[in-house]
Amino acid sequence: MIQNNPGSFLDKYLGRLNGPQTIGRGLPFWFGFLVIVALIALSPNFVSRYELITFSNILISGFLALSLCLLWGYCGVLSLGQAAFFGIGGYTYGIVGLNLMEAHGNTYIAVLSGVLIPTLFAALLGLIMFFARLGGVYIAILMLVVALMFELFLLQTADPSYTIGAAYLGGFNGLRPASPDDPLLPSLLFSIGSAQLEFDGRSIEFFYFTLGLLVAVYLGLRWLVNSSFGYIIVAVREDSHRTETYGYDIRLVQLTVFCIAAGLAGLSGVLYTSWGTFIHPNQFGLKANILVVIWVAVGGRKDLSAALIGALVLEWIGLRLAAIGDFSLLIMGGILIAAMLLTPEGVVTTLSSQYQRVASLWNQKNN
Repeated sequence: MIQNNPGSFLDKYLGRLNGPQTIGRGLPFWFGFLVIVALIALSPNFVSRYELITFSNILISGFLALSLCLLWGYCGVLSLGQAAFFGIGGYTYGIVGLNLMEAHGNTYIAVLSGVLIPTLFAALLGLIMFFARLGGVYIAILMLVVALMFELFLLQTADPSYTIGAAYLGGFNGLRPASPDDPLLPSLLFSIGSAQLEFDGRSIEFFYFTLGLLVAVYLGLRWLVNSSFGYIIVAVREDSHRTETYGYDIRLVQLTVFCIAAGLAGLSGVLYTSWGTFIHPNQFGLKANILVVIWVAVGGRKDLSAALIGALVLEWIGLRLAAIGDFSLLIMGGILIAAMLLTPEGVVTTLSSQYQRVASLWNQKNN
């Protein structure tokens, strides 16, 4: 009797989603994935309204972590300023939304702008960095400097002259309407024909919208990194010089990944601004940028699942520690040090490797 191979079955129907560039290819992984998503989806039935709002914020952090995982973990380009694109996306969404919300009655243009502007900025900056052959620590430092420059500029925009139409940059107070009588920064509002769908950041609808979008982005990135282009991305990370000798333009590959990562970070900023109807210059700051690196490094930078789990868990811990102020960053730093010493490849990645090793030994013993 011929028995069906579960791996072949999954490869047939999941294709690149089940490729080797990502951990978790068997039935246990996909079953666990569906169970976790279902449990998260059911959580609003068992948590308070405050916790629901908090969970939405935690999910938003997942987009930022996935963007850095793609750039650093798969392409080998460490950015210490990924939160810069987050902030640009958030501010762009707020400014465009405040100016066009009443005229258009939706936030389509604001959302699109919040993703495209960081992407275009990344394209310009990336052309300078990658085609000048910058690499390693130079890109990391340059990105951190860019983020801190944005923060420094925005902190000094308290003067009323820093007004863009109906949007006032606000300096230390963050982005706000130019007039106190104007509406606050808009929540997500989409119009389909005569119907309108509003996703208020405090609502269960926003929670489900964010969860669905995060799952879609995660699966989309799994498809990308397991495609032929994904193999080129990993080749650039492993040995950029050898990859170039095969005729690939590694600068163009790095630039493309840099722009995709910037767009994802901008999307995270859009969701954050619509979630809290607020964004502050501190979103460009040192703490915001380093936290993203900690999330990805602790979970496992070379895998999307590991980075995402690391971000969601550590952001949950961080929010629980927020009551003690800046000491939370010291605790996060301690977690990073312990994780890097004990599991250099990341906690989730290491646990996955150990599970695969035990499963392989078990199969060999039974066979």
